[in-house]
Amino acid sequence: MTEAKMANWRRQQGFHIISHDGRHWERIRPGFYQPIHLLARLSAEQATKPTQLCWGFRAALDEANIAVANGSIPIHLLSDLDSYDMQNFSSNRRHNLRRCQKRVKIVELTSTALLEQQGFEVVLSATKRTQYLGAPSKQEYLTSLTDYIAPQHRLVLAGIVGDQLGGYISGYAVDGTAYFENLYVATEMLTTNINSGLVYEFVQVCRRSGKIREIVNGLHSREDQALCVYKDSIGFPVINIPAKVFLNTILGSFIQWRYPHIYYRLTGHD
Repeated sequence: MTEAKMANWRRQQGFHIISHDGRHWERIRPGFYQPIHLLARLSAEQATKPTQLCWGFRAALDEANIAVANGSIPIHLLSDLDSYDMQNFSSNRRHNLRRCQKRVKIVELTSTALLEQQGFEVVLSATKRTQYLGAPSKQEYLTSLTDYIAPQHRLVLAGIVGDQLGGYISGYAVDGTAYFENLYVATEMLTTNINSGLVYEFVQVCRRSGKIREIVNGLHSREDQALCVYKDSIGFPVINIPAKVFLNTILGSFIQWRYPHIYYRLTGHD
């Protein structure tokens, strides 16, 4: 989808979106903004405070304006989709994918029926294992499925083992860049390598579209070494995208002192 369509979609979801110099920005924290298309490469003129009512922002810069970069966006990025094929993987990685393909059926979801029936248990299992996000209540989860399947905006792939949902991945694409949203895998299904299988099939869908040039697999969580090693092993190394970053001096210093890893993800600096 285009950036404009994404802006409308995000507004429909209830997010705070503003326009500034021809680009769309999202408030990701009270007072902090970034382009809704995080890796949209902006000019120096566009990469300025989107509103006076903000204490910080970040925006990736285009090649012509890298000289004005004062930070970066540290992100796990796949930029060579053409070579993301099983024949180019290590023998161990090929073995794991083939094992998944034998045991797991991966399909695109066109309705929320399967998620309504089995999705909550998968999310609960995954969140308890990773402790990355708090687990929702079942009612909160079911409510979140409203308009979740949106073929014009979001791709959802599910991995099914027998008649059981083992995990699912969701993501979207805007102007040539695809973004993973969430990957949930039930703990008891990890031995099937379903997580790698879901990522692989998501990339293949992007490849076949002929419209995607790069895929984002989240910001760099350097404090989680195991996660970083895993993402790198499946073809998503950490890339630092040159960016213009602004933080209020007092708030920036506090975040740097109190939450150094968050500060790193916001600015690209220690």
